[in-house]
Amino acid sequence: MTEERGAAATDETPSDPLSHVLALAGARCTLTGRLAASGRWALRFPAPGRLKIITVLRGSCTFSSPRIPGEVEVRGGEAIAVNGADPFTLHTDPSATPVDASEMTVPFHRIGAGEDFSGVGGELDVQRGGEALLAWALPPFLHITRTSPQSAAVRWLLQELDAELGDHRAGGGFARDQIAQLLLVQVLRSYLAHPEALPAGWLRVVADPRLAPAVRAMHESPAHPWQLHELARIATMSRTSFAARFHSVSGVPPLTYLHTWRMRLAAHALIHRDVPVGQVGLSIGYASESSFSTAFKRTFGTTPLRYRRSGVQGHSA
Repeated sequence: MTEERGAAATDETPSDPLSHVLALAGARCTLTGRLAASGRWALRFPAPGRLKIITVLRGSCTFSSPRIPGEVEVRGGEAIAVNGADPFTLHTDPSATPVDASEMTVPFHRIGAGEDFSGVGGELDVQRGGEALLAWALPPFLHITRTSPQSAAVRWLLQELDAELGDHRAGGGFARDQIAQLLLVQVLRSYLAHPEALPAGWLRVVADPRLAPAVRAMHESPAHPWQLHELARIATMSRTSFAARFHSVSGVPPLTYLHTWRMRLAAHALIHRDVPVGQVGLSIGYASESSFSTAFKRTFGTTPLRYRRSGVQGHSA
């Protein structure tokens, strides 16, 4: 039996699970390049292996990918996101011979003499272990259209990004980084607006209105010795209904989700907080260092100290 106590996990716990996961994963959206183009063109992108966002500032292009049925037109003021698992193509003419996108010059690439089309790409960067928290929890494709709930915010952000890219303003680089972060948030909010399209996992749980209160409670107080009946009561559901719905939506039982979340918090703290191992365990509810070390090794296959040393070496390399 796990030896746990109710202790605060951290003094810096964000107010909602999505913010918490983004902070824990060290998520940052990095602008990878801008494209200005005219005439007939096609670009072939290899599977990026991470969340990639394509925003169209003006003009339009067509998106296609092996696992997405048909083709999708993306117009000015719209954005698409892919989870990175598959290659894809952008084009204005299906008969144009695709050019490998890896041959594009960065941060600015031009095709043709005009600028009928202008777009910006970005990719999600995460810290060690963050892939499991973000990219792997996303469906293959998302299209933020002009009718999407986030479209107004996305269009405003794209206008600001366009201005920052075109004008050499003081602090422009910093401003572009912040706009990229806000674009990432709007993309993730768009995913949350369509939970039925999400694969089973933490993001779908966060988007489920019946389960979200219980998930929020676990995230806000991970050290609390939660029991199934407590979580079901917070969700205003019976224990049986809550357990069945949680397992269906997240892919794991509620207390397994809680254990996994505690271990994620511990792994992050070991790398990023200069505190003793015993204190890390206490912050997620383990009353002794030995019980925490046993649970951690069962999850990650190594002791907390070895995990910390390997992470520190990785950061300094």
